[in-house]
Amino acid sequence: MRPAPRCDILCVLVVESTQHMQSLFHGLYDTVITRLITQMRTPVIVEPAGKNSQAATKATPCVRLGVVFYGDYFPYSMQTCSTQYFTSNYREFTKIIKAHRFCEGGQLRCAATEGLVAALEMFDDFAEFDPEAHLTNVQQRHAIMVTSTPPYAEGCRENSHMRYDGFGLDDVARRMREMKVSFSLVKERGKQIEQIEGLLKSANVSTKAPLELPKLMSPNFDVQLIGIDLPIPPEFAAPLNAPAPIAPATLANIQPQPVPAMPPPKQQQQQQQQQLVPQKNKADAATLPIDVSVAMPKKAKVDSQPPSAGIVSPSSEEQLKTARGKA
Repeated sequence: MRPAPRCDILCVLVVESTQHMQSLFHGLYDTVITRLITQMRTPVIVEPAGKNSQAATKATPCVRLGVVFYGDYFPYSMQTCSTQYFTSNYREFTKIIKAHRFCEGGQLRCAATEGLVAALEMFDDFAEFDPEAHLTNVQQRHAIMVTSTPPYAEGCRENSHMRYDGFGLDDVARRMREMKVSFSLVKERGKQIEQIEGLLKSANVSTKAPLELPKLMSPNFDVQLIGIDLPIPPEFAAPLNAPAPIAPATLANIQPQPVPAMPPPKQQQQQQQQQLVPQKNKADAATLPIDVSVAMPKKAKVDSQPPSAGIVSPSSEEQLKTARGKA
């Protein structure tokens, strides 16, 4: 009976160990890194190794996880690098991550090169000294770097293997290409680390563009993945009919408008004179004479004397005569 096909994946997290990263890393681990580990553990198609081997079959990968915490050099950090060797026990690995104490230092620069070299040494130790190495079928090697601070420009000096003496970032990129390590970067948003970002092109054999996670899925970090096809949940995916963002107005995208042609001076004077002279055909209400009989209503004639002032009734006249006769 032929043994079942194997698929082993080696993954090393290279994490910046500073006080600034401590407040951000645990949220990143719960929301993003756990999804990456789950994705790497999904069944894959294993191709046959030789002509006489069986056909391609589906196998569940055995993911071996390791971690490298790097900080600053002494005396800013008590320990430049601390490593945890590969383990396939996901729960044990999570406990190690949660129990780590982030160190001081690294406010301006960090020993990022030391952390990457420590990850390369872990891959070498597995291939050369691990007793289970001959039983494995390593299909993928991943180095996922979580960083926020620019690296020192000097070469490596805290390495264990002599082959990495004085290694710089260019040497790290060349060695990763030789070992076919897929390098992914998780960088704090708003930080510009050109030396580390350049490794996405120089350290990877694959020429595909990195998979970038949306901001809703990782609000504090820019996540760029190589070799890990992480599906985006629908609640984090951008809508298909989303309106395109409006570009700000700049001198480059402003189209010059033609200047209207001005009439000659004589024509301008004629236009001004025509505007000043009133037109005869049109009646202007302000210039017409006012008809008083039409415009002003007639007032009613009011008599100042009461109607009974000039009228004497016959009864009152007789009363006056009789009064005079008696007198």
